[in-house]
Amino acid sequence: MRIKLIDLLKEAEEEQKNTVDPNVEQELKDLLKIDYSLFVKELGDNIKDPKFQAAIKSLSDKYPLNFRTVDPVVGKLKPTQNEVVVDKSLKFPLTDAESARISLKGGVIAVAGKRIITGGGGTFIIDGHHRWSQLCALNPEAKIAAIDLSDIKDPMKALKATQLGIAADLGKIDTAEGGGDNLFKIGKDTLIAYVVEKITPDVLEEFKKAGKGDSPEAVGQFIWTNVEKMQRDNQPVSGAPKREFMPQTDDAKNWQDLAPNITKVSTINLSKEQIKEEIKRLQKLAGIK
Repeated sequence: MRIKLIDLLKEAEEEQKNTVDPNVEQELKDLLKIDYSLFVKELGDNIKDPKFQAAIKSLSDKYPLNFRTVDPVVGKLKPTQNEVVVDKSLKFPLTDAESARISLKGGVIAVAGKRIITGGGGTFIIDGHHRWSQLCALNPEAKIAAIDLSDIKDPMKALKATQLGIAADLGKIDTAEGGGDNLFKIGKDTLIAYVVEKITPDVLEEFKKAGKGDSPEAVGQFIWTNVEKMQRDNQPVSGAPKREFMPQTDDAKNWQDLAPNITKVSTINLSKEQIKEEIKRLQKLAGIK
């Protein structure tokens, strides 16, 4: 009897955790209306609350998000963060011959063996900016393997939906540090000097084979041409935040199942009296007594 009672208490406690509090759900909806960077901070402050987690899961159940695989041209994608660190973008392909060879060859490439996350039908990046910039700096005509939030066309809403999925899965918001030379702002001389310093002999051979440079300086000039094009054609979207506020999906294995389609979530908060008045107004317009 005691064991059954304990089991019942555990079940009741778990059910209470998963019960959606309408007030908490409204708080979540209110968060969707605020600036993205502040949204991330507030989400991080609230996500430890099981009721808040339940509210996110409730929204994802009501408004599931659709995904599809896409292979957009890297030179046509728009970033949603306002910095990509040079060292995180270029160090690996300048020191790993196989990575350089694959990038220079082109075609559809899953950088580091996995798809990046995009939105808007493969028009902007949500997660995977350094893998994208790595490939774009070597071969802007290549295509990159991606998973796309096909339901959401607005970059900030796509970022929020992704963060909600991660938070609901992990019970926290992961962050990544920025800092260092920004590829969107770096100058020619600094970039070429970086390439000359980092490139290894075996990587240089791959550039020679591809006809993209026969010396470290020539490779630096080739990469600078692509970076200069990136700075001109691939500027971050309006309102793009710092790297520290960006979604980190790697550890959240179930985030896609928990990310709601927030474009379908109404953030309007009406009282019962306001709802009654709205129904009367609509009935009157429709000629219903």
